[in-house]
Amino acid sequence: MKVEFLGSYVKDLPQDNIKEVVFVGRSNVGKSSLINMLVGKPIAKVGKEPGRTRAINVFLLEDYIKLVDVPGYGFAKVSKEERESWKELMERYFTERKNNIKCVFVLIDSKVGPTELDRLMIEWLRHKGINHLAVLTKSDKADQRELSKSLKELKRIGVQKVIITSAKEGRGKKELLKVIMEAKAELS
Repeated sequence: MKVEFLGSYVKDLPQDNIKEVVFVGRSNVGKSSLINMLVGKPIAKVGKEPGRTRAINVFLLEDYIKLVDVPGYGFAKVSKEERESWKELMERYFTERKNNIKCVFVLIDSKVGPTELDRLMIEWLRHKGINHLAVLTKSDKADQRELSKSLKELKRIGVQKVIITSAKEGRGKKELLKVIMEAKAELS
């Protein structure tokens, strides 16, 4: 699979018409690991501590669609000012790039289930009319009870479709790539 790192952005966002698939979620949910699993190589940096992604990291997949790794929300060992600048960056990104975004993958830890911040993100995306999909990560670390509880909670908040993934085991790769390929088909 051909993938190219285009850059990290904290201010000037790229101005082009290339469609995007965005990975959002709380800090340490596994956004970078999931991107690496999808493309089959370690292109996104994976941190050992929450909050490593501090910019919008953009990758070009197969010359036609961008994979966008954004800073995580929630726990991160950063100052209040830096957290506020991330929030402003995210709001600007979603406002300026709304027409380019084909889908936002909202990543949620399978063991933890949707947090209040995850619920707020889903509600915000609904309010903005941005296409999104819930993705449960780290399913290899969740037992059946935890996984069932997470799915039940997602259903309770109105999420109809969920893709269950494990970057470690490759679970969900085919389903996520199908969503990305559907975005490619819409471009043709």
